[in-house]
Amino acid sequence: MVALSVEPTRIMQLASRDRLAIISRREFLHATVTIGGGLALAVRLPAQETAALATATPSSPRTPAAFVQIANDDTITIITPAVEMGQGGHTSMPMMIMEELGGDWQRLQVTDAAAAAIYNNPMFGQQSTVGSFSVRGWFMDLRRIGAAAREMLVQAAAGEWRVPATECTVAQSRIVHARSGRTRTFGSVAAIAAQLPVPQQPVLKNVADFKLIGSSPPRVDVPIKVDGSARYGIDMVLPGMLYAAVKTCPTFGGTLKSHDDSAARRLSGYHSTVILPDGVIAVARSYWRAKKALDQITVDYDLGPLATLDSARVSQLLHEGFSEPGTVARNDGDVPAAMGHAAKVLEAEYEVPYLAHACMEPMNCTARIDDSGCEVWCGTQTPQAAQAAAAAVLGIPPQQVKVNTMLLGGGFGRRGEADFVTQAVSAAKATGHPVKLIWSREEDIQHDFYRPAAAIRFRAGLDSAGNPTALDCNVVTSSMPEFHLPGPVFYTGGVVDTNYSIPNLRVTGVNKDIGIRFGFWRSVNDSHNPFMLESFIDELAHQSGKDPYRFRRALLQHAAAARQLAVLDLLAEKAGWDRPQPGHYLGISAFQAFGSYIGTVVDISAKGNAVTLHRVVTAIDCGVAIHPDNIRAQLEGGMVFGLAAVLRGEITIDKGAVKQSNFHDYPMLSMTEMPRVDCFVLASDAAPGGVGEPGTAPIAPALANAIFAATGTRLRSLPLSRQNFTFSTARS
Repeated sequence: MVALSVEPTRIMQLASRDRLAIISRREFLHATVTIGGGLALAVRLPAQETAALATATPSSPRTPAAFVQIANDDTITIITPAVEMGQGGHTSMPMMIMEELGGDWQRLQVTDAAAAAIYNNPMFGQQSTVGSFSVRGWFMDLRRIGAAAREMLVQAAAGEWRVPATECTVAQSRIVHARSGRTRTFGSVAAIAAQLPVPQQPVLKNVADFKLIGSSPPRVDVPIKVDGSARYGIDMVLPGMLYAAVKTCPTFGGTLKSHDDSAARRLSGYHSTVILPDGVIAVARSYWRAKKALDQITVDYDLGPLATLDSARVSQLLHEGFSEPGTVARNDGDVPAAMGHAAKVLEAEYEVPYLAHACMEPMNCTARIDDSGCEVWCGTQTPQAAQAAAAAVLGIPPQQVKVNTMLLGGGFGRRGEADFVTQAVSAAKATGHPVKLIWSREEDIQHDFYRPAAAIRFRAGLDSAGNPTALDCNVVTSSMPEFHLPGPVFYTGGVVDTNYSIPNLRVTGVNKDIGIRFGFWRSVNDSHNPFMLESFIDELAHQSGKDPYRFRRALLQHAAAARQLAVLDLLAEKAGWDRPQPGHYLGISAFQAFGSYIGTVVDISAKGNAVTLHRVVTAIDCGVAIHPDNIRAQLEGGMVFGLAAVLRGEITIDKGAVKQSNFHDYPMLSMTEMPRVDCFVLASDAAPGGVGEPGTAPIAPALANAIFAATGTRLRSLPLSRQNFTFSTARS
């Protein structure tokens, strides 16, 4: 097989030198290694070079390129930097390369990238499939890689024919010279192409000329999931492997004081007990035996300083944050002065609870240790995090840890963490055997990195005509101070970036770390902040006696809001905003999130507090639509994720521990509850935005606003089950 690719080992050696600046462009471009009798060439991109040098430090890795490998039989293997957790990454990433390459989609194979800095996402410098950054981050880079490979293949064929490369065309993995009628396949010239210089400025297609991008070929991951050959982390089996089950202290910050495994040692198949700082791992010849042994191990914990914490105290702490000094994330005009001149001032406080990820495949990892280092198999959104976690346990360099990325049975941000990798490697180290560790559902829900609870206090000033002249937003939640993105305070996202034209606007953030561990949850800050802001905007509309859709329209009459306005108008049209069915009530929300513009209209009816959901209409402008059918699927899936949270999603704390334990008290949306969903993707030639994350966000405010329209009850906290509402779906 001949590869047009970046070779990880060589590039990492170059990147690890004392000074990044001494890696010359020529040295990077021509780094080579023999692979299967062929030659690998690094494809280096000018835009990446500029970005890497602009942010370089002496220890910075170089920004990576993706891989293209072309075999003699014309098989094209794309090594994708985005993992597959159901969001279509194994399809959308190759589409961007194959569009420019001109490869035959039927000859495609896809594999995951190894853990290496060369696969860091160009937008934020980490090898992570998170934040709807995959298509956004790799769109130009993967296209350039495909274009560079295409030009090399064409040059190889043209040189053999002794004709100008400009006379050749490419389609379906064939180079054609129409004037002479000659053709060559990619595989037949790949070896020659690999000897050629890599184009530094490959010519890209115009968006209007796309043939693959914008179509909806069958997803790469579907056949193996249908025929059962797909392999997730939990499916891994190794010779001589042991199995492990774990339990850790129920309270946040608690530690293990002592344990007694004498009863477990009497059980058949039991192997050993591994001690963790906060719990124990039972190791046995099967998972069931490990789980039964774990039940027989008695433990005594130091419950720690949060042993008296409960949800009521969490809520109190959030609301206390309103009176604490915070970080000003946005400050347009003069909010205090405008409030003083307002004809009417409206104030409201909103709040949302902790939420668990509840991935259908619980956390798991298989680890094997030998003299050369460590190898792990797991579903991970961040291979480098898994690599670093394993290396830390063993005290070895990360380069001695090989991470095999498996399919993910749900991620949603949870598998960006590596705590389960640490536990599996600890068990393998202690036992001297390969170990597969599997979390129980109870361990999974009660020891998550939760979507943090959050609260916002709004104050708005309206003039005599009901137009908003001032808006003051105070956001209080737990966030990560070390998590920096360009722009304002991270955890105020979904409020600070509003496109509504309000002349005096202030957003302040208070970071309130209560001690409950938290992490990224699908749509991150947009999972809750737009619920609160869009609900309050609805309050202002009704307070002004204005239609909620037209009230929003009036605030979006400026050039920077044109795309959001287009989404809003399409929603109103497709949902029949001005002509609802008798007895039906509509709620609307629209905002920008993850580089896209998205909105939803919800159609409900209600009898008292019994709400029936009839239809959900969602529209998105996500820029260039890579795979429209998958975009619609992601919007539907995101809506389901968000709707389950709106209806009954809540993690509650009692005596420092999570009360919920399984799907009986942390239920998902059932198939019978799935409403009719209509998704619309606006045509756009703008740079791609996110899709997987934004789809979760707009259902909460749209449903809450529809409930107000139907019942007159304003929901300022979630979930609905806390408000004594019942829910059903009309399946017509």
